[in-house]
Amino acid sequence: MAGGRWRGRRSLLLGVFAVLVVLTGLGVGVATTEDDPPPVPAPATASPASPSRAAARTVNPRNPLSARQLIALPRTDGSWPGANGLSGVNGDPLFDTAHVKAFCTARGRACRIAQTYTDRTSWESMTRGTGWTFELFADFEGMLVVSQGLVPDGAAADLPACARGEHDADWRAFGTLMRGHYRGDSVVRLGWEFNEQTSSWRADDPRTWIDCYRRAADNIRATNPDVLLDWTINAHNTPAGVCGGVSTNCYPGDDYVDIIGIDNYDHYPWSPTKAAFDRTATRPEGLTWLYDFARAHGKPFSVGEWGVVPTGDAGRENPSFVKWMHDWFATHATHLAYEAYFSDCGAGGVQSSLFRTDAPCRRNPRSAAEYATLFGG
Repeated sequence: MAGGRWRGRRSLLLGVFAVLVVLTGLGVGVATTEDDPPPVPAPATASPASPSRAAARTVNPRNPLSARQLIALPRTDGSWPGANGLSGVNGDPLFDTAHVKAFCTARGRACRIAQTYTDRTSWESMTRGTGWTFELFADFEGMLVVSQGLVPDGAAADLPACARGEHDADWRAFGTLMRGHYRGDSVVRLGWEFNEQTSSWRADDPRTWIDCYRRAADNIRATNPDVLLDWTINAHNTPAGVCGGVSTNCYPGDDYVDIIGIDNYDHYPWSPTKAAFDRTATRPEGLTWLYDFARAHGKPFSVGEWGVVPTGDAGRENPSFVKWMHDWFATHATHLAYEAYFSDCGAGGVQSSLFRTDAPCRRNPRSAAEYATLFGG
């Protein structure tokens, strides 16, 4: 999201983290053609500069929670979610199985994925101390997508230290934590939305950011070779002082990325017409623009967050955006690894909730009906 407009959503997430802590008592390849099936990300292998990755693999060939196996399932362009499409949501208001299931029950179809976050209060809390991220989804029968920062919130000054390897042990601890909770074979959106103006790990210095990302990737993989790393941008705008104004200038390289993704909301600019939606999607930093970049690098594509934004420049809900996103997913289903709607009722946030009816939530009834029709049943 552009500029300071994302602060509300980030504040919401941190507020939910605090609630969770209180409630639980936990401590704080080569490009392929469009007709090819989605590439199955291979288990990480050590590069000459990487630590040894001889750690025992946790993948179970019959594990229904395996991100690798679920993403590898065949999908055909023209329908979504279909039999094998990976569609889901974040937990709202709490990041847990119960709230993901509540959303999915309301839409009329079980969710195959849950999207969640780590506690980014400190290096300790976001790596070895974020076990609750996994414990709250211990009973979730599907794939887990974890959004993980590159530094703690408010610690942008730590990026150079990360790039120098001073936090390698923290990243190795995070990989170990994932495996310890039997979620090694999950997706991690590492340093997601690095091109967003208010991000603590904003990529003002592309070289430093890339070096930090690579250190994190190498060391998470060192203790958890099953992890899938998703490099995700914020749609529609990269400020001139971030990545030289183009998000892909901060691409860390194919060896460090398994999935390429985008967070795509109906705001700044919103889409009043299908023609406007298509124009925004094909422009630099847009949905289709980045999809084409992913295909050129032989990577599957993801949309880890998307939703209507009645608090943005639209000033209202937009059920047509829901339809256009669904149609886009269907058109690109073969190479779409997963998508997750972002549900939010936080004060100052995007107010994208579809099915919550409690006091903090702005109602989006027409968008909810459209979503249930297209993604349910």
